[in-house]
Amino acid sequence: MTPRVLFLVNGLGLGNSTRCHAVIEELLASGAAVEIITSDNGLWYFADKGQLQGITAVPSLRYGQKGGRISIAATLGQAGEMLAALRRLDRVVAAAIARFRPHVVVADSVYACRPVRRAGLPLAALNNSDMVGRNMVRLRDWPPSILPQFLAIELADHLYHRAIPDLVISPRLDPADRAEGGPFRRVGPIVRRGCHAASQPADGPPRRVAVMLSGSVFGSHVLFRRAHSDLRIDVLGRPAPEEESGGGQVVYHGKLRDSLTLLAAADLVVVNGGFSAVSEALMMAKPMVVVPVPRHAEQWVNGRVVRHLGIGLTAAEPELEEAMNLALRQIDRLRAGYRALPRQTNGAPQAAEMILALARGGR
Repeated sequence: MTPRVLFLVNGLGLGNSTRCHAVIEELLASGAAVEIITSDNGLWYFADKGQLQGITAVPSLRYGQKGGRISIAATLGQAGEMLAALRRLDRVVAAAIARFRPHVVVADSVYACRPVRRAGLPLAALNNSDMVGRNMVRLRDWPPSILPQFLAIELADHLYHRAIPDLVISPRLDPADRAEGGPFRRVGPIVRRGCHAASQPADGPPRRVAVMLSGSVFGSHVLFRRAHSDLRIDVLGRPAPEEESGGGQVVYHGKLRDSLTLLAAADLVVVNGGFSAVSEALMMAKPMVVVPVPRHAEQWVNGRVVRHLGIGLTAAEPELEEAMNLALRQIDRLRAGYRALPRQTNGAPQAAEMILALARGGR
């Protein structure tokens, strides 16, 4: 029997797509057949990926915004539109199940559980909301601005995943962190095969910086106001702004599917707090500056864990350039933080094994 796996991937940013792709790579190598339902950036990212049985577009589910920032009030205000989009999503998923006849469905921040349950299929999820909640309690210096998003989104997300999926694969940044039990199963950071794990950070003076910020509409603006003649700075996912003053050593690459080549060459990585981007930098042993999207609890937690591990700094958006320079001055301390950590293994193969076991054994 060839296991057939249907992935439901949130395409708002790129992190869900790269994380799911890491697991899909392992499933395909094991001989599974994979089909994807996604939206937005997910459609763009998976468009050139071979061996997939199919890619289906679905309506987007987005945060509401005000002044370019996440707004929970605006999100709740568009509840009617979101429910209508969920009903359309249910119909698309039901049609895919009838056509593709998967043995298991895997969801990453997509909540179309009703057609999966009606078909009697096992449901797995990629989600670490248990880690977010636990670190909100453990690391108590969080800013009040993230509390509305945590209560309205992250906590609801956690309650959903405790109650609905048969299996929740929960990746970790901190090797000492544990999954809470129930449907949650802990794995290491889930990263793509091209993300070559480093046993030790690089040595020598830093010469290159990679700036890779969120692909969603809430990704941080990038603008260098000072010259950096002693550095090569690669900015991924952004066109060059007209007011740029960083000099000829700042290169804007726009959207790239192959971000790993530039990350591997960097001595320092500047990222938003998306879990996938932070995970790939961590696995490559790259010191980092994490710039969480404002008002986003999970991104704040991810950045705070990086700081707790001693492998990076956190900064607000207006402080990006200053924090980058500070991290470059402290590069030896951040590299020492990596040397003090136990080596982590890629969680993608373990996640694939769990999904295949669910496909073979059912609910």
